[in-house]
Amino acid sequence: MRLQPNRDYVSDDVVQTPLEMAQRLVEHFKPEGKILEPCCGEGNFLRFLPGANWCELKEGRDFMEWSQPVDWIITNPPWSKIRSFLQHSMLWADDIVFLLTINHIWTKARLRDIKESGFGLREICLLEMPSTFPQSGFQLGAVHVQRHWQGDIRMSDLSVTATAKPKIRRRLLQSVNVS
Repeated sequence: MRLQPNRDYVSDDVVQTPLEMAQRLVEHFKPEGKILEPCCGEGNFLRFLPGANWCELKEGRDFMEWSQPVDWIITNPPWSKIRSFLQHSMLWADDIVFLLTINHIWTKARLRDIKESGFGLREICLLEMPSTFPQSGFQLGAVHVQRHWQGDIRMSDLSVTATAKPKIRRRLLQSVNVS
């Protein structure tokens, strides 16, 4: 198991969110209203966001040209363009969820951008790193940034092992009750 950054990794920023992870995130955040998926790729988030708007550069719909207000943006953005994607997202949405390694958001410049745009970090959801993602040694998370948020930052564990614990506990209780 590699626990250090892979400095030889080169990415074209095309990393598809696993379908089950997209479902978990949509069910957790429950976006409502007008929703945009600015990097839809194969459409895994869109499967759980009926009626959502979408962009995909490879389909000729460039998110950086988007200019309509929406309530929510939820996406796995290109990690090499996090800052420009975040800045553009904060122009058009009140709630933004990015799937990324959390070190991407936790820089002075990005935290300053968030604050100066009138947003706050509302929640960080920890997730397991899919084997299809670049293995960097950094923690994967879904970061929720919300306009006008000034409260504490909530930390949630949405990893498969965390979501499996109640099921395991139920099975254990059932086996105890059976005997």
